[in-house]
Amino acid sequence: MSPQISQSSYVLELDRWGVSNTVSNFGDKTLSTNNSNGINNAIVWASQQGYTEFVFPRGVYLIDETIPIQPQSFMTLNLGGSTLRIRNNGLASYSVISFKQNQMFSRVTNGIIQGDRYNHDYTTPGQAATHEWGMGILFPNVVNSNKGEGTNTRFISIDNIEFLDLTGDAVSLFATGGAIYTTTTPTKSYKITFESGSINTKDGSLIADSTKIRSNIFIDLTNSQITNWKYFGVYGDISYQSLGSEIDGTVPFDIIFYNSNGTYNSSITNVEFFDEIPLPDGATSAKIVLHQANIPSSTGNGLTLRSMTIPKFTFIEKCHIHHNRRLGVALQGAKFVWVKNNDIHHISGTGPSAALDVEDNYSLNQNLWIEDNFLHDSPLQLVFVKGKNFHIRNNKIERGIGITGYPGVSKLYINGNYFKDTSVNINGECIIDNNNLNRTGVTLNNGTTDPALVDNNTFLNSSLSVNRPKAYSVTISNCKFTVDSDYSNAISGAGFSAGTYPQTMANCLFEGFLASSSVIFNGDENATEGWAYNNILFNNTKKPNNNAGIKIPRGTYINCKFNNTGILSPNKHVEFIGCTFIWNGYNLFNISNNELARFVNCYFYGGSNPAFYFSTVNKAQLDLINNLFDYTKATSSSINIIDGYWYNVTGGKILVDGNRFKSNLAIKAINSPIPTSDQFEITFINNTLEGAINFLVDITQMPLFRNNTIGNELDPYNWSTTVPTTGYYKLGKQILNRNMASDGFMGWVCIKEGFAETYPTWQPSKIYNTSDKISVNGYIYYSTVWNAKSSSTMPNFPTNPLYSTVKDIAGISTWKAKTTYSIGDKILPSSVSESYYECTTAGTTGNIEPSWGTASTITDGTVVWTKRNIQVWKLLGSKASFKKFGILS
Repeated sequence: MSPQISQSSYVLELDRWGVSNTVSNFGDKTLSTNNSNGINNAIVWASQQGYTEFVFPRGVYLIDETIPIQPQSFMTLNLGGSTLRIRNNGLASYSVISFKQNQMFSRVTNGIIQGDRYNHDYTTPGQAATHEWGMGILFPNVVNSNKGEGTNTRFISIDNIEFLDLTGDAVSLFATGGAIYTTTTPTKSYKITFESGSINTKDGSLIADSTKIRSNIFIDLTNSQITNWKYFGVYGDISYQSLGSEIDGTVPFDIIFYNSNGTYNSSITNVEFFDEIPLPDGATSAKIVLHQANIPSSTGNGLTLRSMTIPKFTFIEKCHIHHNRRLGVALQGAKFVWVKNNDIHHISGTGPSAALDVEDNYSLNQNLWIEDNFLHDSPLQLVFVKGKNFHIRNNKIERGIGITGYPGVSKLYINGNYFKDTSVNINGECIIDNNNLNRTGVTLNNGTTDPALVDNNTFLNSSLSVNRPKAYSVTISNCKFTVDSDYSNAISGAGFSAGTYPQTMANCLFEGFLASSSVIFNGDENATEGWAYNNILFNNTKKPNNNAGIKIPRGTYINCKFNNTGILSPNKHVEFIGCTFIWNGYNLFNISNNELARFVNCYFYGGSNPAFYFSTVNKAQLDLINNLFDYTKATSSSINIIDGYWYNVTGGKILVDGNRFKSNLAIKAINSPIPTSDQFEITFINNTLEGAINFLVDITQMPLFRNNTIGNELDPYNWSTTVPTTGYYKLGKQILNRNMASDGFMGWVCIKEGFAETYPTWQPSKIYNTSDKISVNGYIYYSTVWNAKSSSTMPNFPTNPLYSTVKDIAGISTWKAKTTYSIGDKILPSSVSESYYECTTAGTTGNIEPSWGTASTITDGTVVWTKRNIQVWKLLGSKASFKKFGILS
């Protein structure tokens, strides 16, 4: 039983209109011409008869490449499961269906639209080489207004259609027409020109205003295009893009309307460029006011007046679009477009090879909804070159570049999508929220300074990189970054990378680790400013094989929590306020020449390793202020909370002020027992060391210890029962007498800065290790080279300036040729370096001095020389002197 057709439907009568729904030769020109003409004639007739639906009997209809099917207004074109197949041809441009009659309330549904991609002749003489404009459904950019043609279409629905094998696009929408007007005559060279001043938007009178400019002629609004469509707009130059380099397109403008007799009509304020402006009743002319002070030159002004025919309210739904060469859907000047519930894939062959592209006519493209589609397996999925108000919601996007947004795009909303094995690259203004990303890279590039929000997204084995060139234009919040063993399949890495300019991140989670040298959290090491991170949780990011963790980009971290993160490496200037650190089995922070790492009101819960470890440092500064170091679960008494490989520390500072140290074992709050460079400084003040916690530092650092409570006693190192015999004391330093009541004085005051210890004097041919101290003529020196033997003759030790050095090579002669040496003899190369050489096999040297190099032994004639380190002594100061003070009577 055949389906019943409503009385408003017309079923195409094939014989009556000379149409065939069978094809044996897809190159048959006669068949395609008869079909196209017959179908179009039948559609027009059915529309004239009042039918609202035109139904094709099921079959395959060959359509001519020069005669597209023309749907009518207020009618549904129901393909009835049929295929409209373009004739095999060699044209660069064609369309199967064309909307060029300003149709309204028209629908195409239920069938297949097929191109000739695999039978197309791409070598036809005189045709554009790319052959990229073979369209399924076209809203053309070339129309004949004298025939009433245009693409001012409204409420066009395209649904339940399979598009395939087009040499160009499945659906392509163009804005067409438009005009540029002087006060009287259209001309393609006219630009709106200006003078200084404003206009009263209440009565149309001119106002002197140096902060604004106004058009200096009345703009004619009587053209038939404007009066017909009842709107117009202020656009850019002939490319429909550039407003001109001297026009500030980021701020709106005002427009004031006048009646035919020159009197005030009305006004609209805060109008945006490229938007339609409704024509008020009775208005015949207008002036505009720009909110800028400078008057643009002719070369810097691209403003024009246009009345465009723009497709609006177009719906592309429930279509299957695949294996076209150029695009699935193209927006080249359209507004209010919905692309919903489609499957678009395998678009490739000529550029841009994308599921959807918003490009030509640029800012005319506005108000687009891409929802609930499956976009996959094309080189590009979504491309946005220019325009605004684009909504990408609840789509599944896989394989190929997922979204590319250029700098000209504003108000790009990416919401609720699922991304897998793809990428998102945005240069313009955007909101990216509530998306689920799997093995996908997201980049906010530096093409614009426009704002961006990344909120409530889940990044699974996915990456986010932010490179906007304006501070605090990007906000990242409520996002989760997770890495598991599947990250190795990600096409663009995983984790987060902070760019050079500071932005903000809040309420995010980082969890998991990368097995390679990459890290889940990173940033620009050369950034001159820092990000603001608030309430970020870093959880289990430690690499199990080497305890590596995350890099700490420059910035301020507030109320963040670091749990089992692995070793943290701060870049340049970082600050932590109210943060919590929980770790065990590795040194938490590796301090190595960052400019400043400051910790204020933080909590450190340690176990068996230092919180801070200094290595290879010559300029780093560490500030620890009002923090709690809780080692109440310590497992070893050899722990040092602040420690380092001090032989490599040649500069820098530590400020430890107002901290509390507590432990269940006797551990050290700070451990720096050997002399370091004179440029390295430890300031330890106002701290509390509870229980058995203590410290061990080189005595030269002690003058900067004060007001510390250690074992419930304030500054115990400032008390003594006898004149001090250990330590380093600045001039005027007071040591209080623990027996002052019985001895009758308060204590001792340093009257000559220096060391209280008595050190051995220098000895010849003695091996000294780093930090060994000696006393020579009342001055104290320490050795700076490990395992180096002194000379047999005492060097001339310097007595000033402080920290000056001397090499211990006195009495060692320079190498000589053809000279006999005995075991134990020492020589210096002619160019003294860091080593001397000791004869370990007696003999006679050769004619030419050896090339000493780095070898530990060198044969020279019959002599064998063994390389020895030269000891270098550094002046630390002199012997301290004390005098009693505070006689008690």
